Amino acid sequence: MLSLYLYAQQVHSLWLNGAAGLNSNWILNQNAYGNPEMEYSTSFGFTCGVGVSYFISRGCGMSGSVLLTQMGQNYSGMQAGALAKRKVQLIYLEFPLLVMRQIPNMRYPTWISAGPDIMILTKARQEYNRDQGGTQLPNEEGMADGDITERFKPVDIALNFSLNRMVELNYFRSIMLLFSINSSLRLLDINSNEWQIPNTQNIYQPSHNFYIGAKIGLMFKVARFGGGHW
Repeated sequence: MLSLYLYAQQVHSLWLNGAAGLNSNWILNQNAYGNPEMEYSTSFGFTCGVGVSYFISRGCGMSGSVLLTQMGQNYSGMQAGALAKRKVQLIYLEFPLLVMRQIPNMRYPTWISAGPDIMILTKARQEYNRDQGGTQLPNEEGMADGDITERFKPVDIALNFSLNRMVELNYFRSIMLLFSINSSLRLLDINSNEWQIPNTQNIYQPSHNFYIGAKIGLMFKVARFGGGHW
């Protein structure tokens, strides 16, 4: 979702990191495939992965990560006169490529990061159940349980923002503890063309992934090029 970022304390230093965390996930603009929509429910997803960071100067750096991120949305409430629950789970490989800037005069090294975030869909699944009663749904096929990967576009592009803090764990400053608060807003409609179905008001609105979450990880200095100091 994380994205995980490694921020070193020495100029021209290269760091590797691993991190994991928990995100609050959202699909902005519900696609119920022509059926009555339900209320949004709280949705969480795990994220984990590895990354690399390089510090160009005391105040600037770059980072890239490869993450496995769980997205999606839960819904619950009345639907066509009966109580229903729906869970959409999306699994992505996430590749944030970020520019880092240090926040000066902080007790611990603290960085903000921003940049593009490419996501590749690996799996999509839907779980749905509805109590007896009510009226028949206009599109019951749309609420079917199981694999729904073909309903979503294989690639999504986003803007990723994060706030990151590092704490030294050893005297040589070669191992750091990383804390990160992360958010990512997807720019593209995630629904495939065949499943861009208007709602009950005959209006279709594009759906977008969004998450905000927290991550923790470790970062390790693997190389330092040239001279320089913090």
